[in-house]
Amino acid sequence: MNKEQQQISLNTISSDCIEKNQNNEKVLSSFMAIIYRRLHEHSGVWYMLTATFIFACCSFALKLMPVDMFDIMIVRFSIHSIVFGIFATFYKHYNVFDTNGQPLACILNILMSIGTNFTYLAALYFIPLSDLNTIRYTYIVWAAILSIIFLKERFRIVNGISLFLTILGLILATKPHFFIKTLGHIFDRTPSSSSILIPTTTTLGTTIVATTMTSSSYYYYLGIGFAFLSALAKATQLIARKQLLTTKQPHSVMNFQYTSVALLASLIYSIIRRFWQPEPYPWKWMGIVGSIIGFFRLLSVILFAKALKRENVQVIAIIASLDIVFAVLLQYIFFRQTKSLIFYLGASLIVISAIMLSVDRHSTNEQKRKTQINHDGNHQINNNVRERLLPVTPLSSRMIPSTTACQAIWSTANTITSVFTSTTVIIPQSSRSMPNFIDFMQTTVKPFEDQLSNLA
Repeated sequence: MNKEQQQISLNTISSDCIEKNQNNEKVLSSFMAIIYRRLHEHSGVWYMLTATFIFACCSFALKLMPVDMFDIMIVRFSIHSIVFGIFATFYKHYNVFDTNGQPLACILNILMSIGTNFTYLAALYFIPLSDLNTIRYTYIVWAAILSIIFLKERFRIVNGISLFLTILGLILATKPHFFIKTLGHIFDRTPSSSSILIPTTTTLGTTIVATTMTSSSYYYYLGIGFAFLSALAKATQLIARKQLLTTKQPHSVMNFQYTSVALLASLIYSIIRRFWQPEPYPWKWMGIVGSIIGFFRLLSVILFAKALKRENVQVIAIIASLDIVFAVLLQYIFFRQTKSLIFYLGASLIVISAIMLSVDRHSTNEQKRKTQINHDGNHQINNNVRERLLPVTPLSSRMIPSTTACQAIWSTANTITSVFTSTTVIIPQSSRSMPNFIDFMQTTVKPFEDQLSNLA
């Protein structure tokens, strides 16, 4: 008896354990399903984060290479032009030389795409990646200003505020002590005796140090100039692409046109440069590093395209500001290089200005979308009302009866008047609207027409 009770209790315990395990598995599976659904809903954000990180890593790797970056770009543009050409020509069956009636916008897109990439590489020679990405991210503000000038968009208060924050952020992020020293020289008009004695006590070492600092400062501001040109070229490229997208120009065709022309420009630059600096091509670096960077940059372009399909453009523009964060982290990891608090303040102002423009653009697009939905709904209601109404034959298209037909109709009318002595048609007050009036006339005149046909 005790053995049977022990077996029963063991069976109940095992069944309880199985049920608990099944419940835990269900809870875990439902939890994982919720996480997967949430991640899938915002997959565009993760695509953009990955693309931004890959872009920052490729740019940082280019700065570490002991060869000319434009030689590496030859391999990169070769890979991109081949891939985009095959995809557009053989898979999508596009005409890669078609401009869709926008030749000027197409040429401007190609030139500005090449300009933004080449000036970006030129600036990378002279300034850190974090400073370069900070200045380049101002393209969002410049694109908004160019849209007002060329696309005749309305100027808003948010455009002025973002422009002011961007200029202030640029001043703070790019060596602010230069501006402080300049202001100090302007307001300090009383030269001291120590300043007069400095040239007389100058040694050769201090002269060399001063010359080095002056040259480094010169190259730094030269890099800032290239970065600023890269931002302006990027903004102009966005305007040209926006014009091309209105004519349904595919992205693959635009990318092929840009990369093929950029490949030719890189080859011409490398050939001309070797007339002044004769040196062999670094084939090993070009073959290995160029191929790796080319494939990873192609992956970042693909992820960026997927992010555009799944997420709002304004959200993607905000996520792109993480280029600055990734550059600062890479510089600290590899070089232990840190930035000042004033740099972070300037970069924050630039990012805030871009976020303001992105949020304003998003709200404007949402209002336009709601207005379009209301307009489409009203248009659909009007179409349904027109479909329900029967077509009415106009008087001008009706046949005029002959004299014999008129006599027959007159005799028929006399017969009807003998049957119906008098008929009074009263139009109710509610039938003044056109649909109700037509329904009322159909119900009133239809028996009269039937009687006419029977008598005829």
